[in-house]
Amino acid sequence: MQTPHWRYFQLLEDDLSECYRYVHPCREHFDVHSEHFARIILMASTEIENCIRGYAHAVNYAPLPVSIGQYFTFINSRHPSFTASKIYLSEFSLDFEPWNAWSSANAPDWWTYGYNKVKHDRLQYPNAPTLRRATESVGALFVLLLHYYSYLDPQCCLPMNTAPTLFDLHEEPTDFESGGEYWSWTLP
Repeated sequence: MQTPHWRYFQLLEDDLSECYRYVHPCREHFDVHSEHFARIILMASTEIENCIRGYAHAVNYAPLPVSIGQYFTFINSRHPSFTASKIYLSEFSLDFEPWNAWSSANAPDWWTYGYNKVKHDRLQYPNAPTLRRATESVGALFVLLLHYYSYLDPQCCLPMNTAPTLFDLHEEPTDFESGGEYWSWTLP
């Protein structure tokens, strides 16, 4: 299976992990803001747009979505429980639902107050790129890719060396150390 977006996700996950060396991911630090977080939010959100369009194109969805509301309509048509997807950062005992407020009329906080504020008026909103929004935007990409790749490969398998390092899709960490050549996931 071709996974062009996964390597990009891995780079973002590595960038986020590097940020965690300086700002410990905990609820007390969720509002810490940084230009590094801005970069992560911009890159993750842009990749989300690319992935959704690629996914819609792969399934011949028409018309191709061009806005966050249209992205919702497309994803919800294929995965009705998508917005309930929860991700875990087991190492830090944190969980997130990065898509939970998403609907055709509303975008998630990390999109509206992270991505859009940074992209369109970064100087007016210097506090927009927070630890929480950076984590949620990368987590949102993770969730989207697992759903997209489950369409491309119903076996939901990727090579072991591509296993995520921060995120889990299930409350209990996935055992990537099983010695196999592939890791897999089960969608909620």
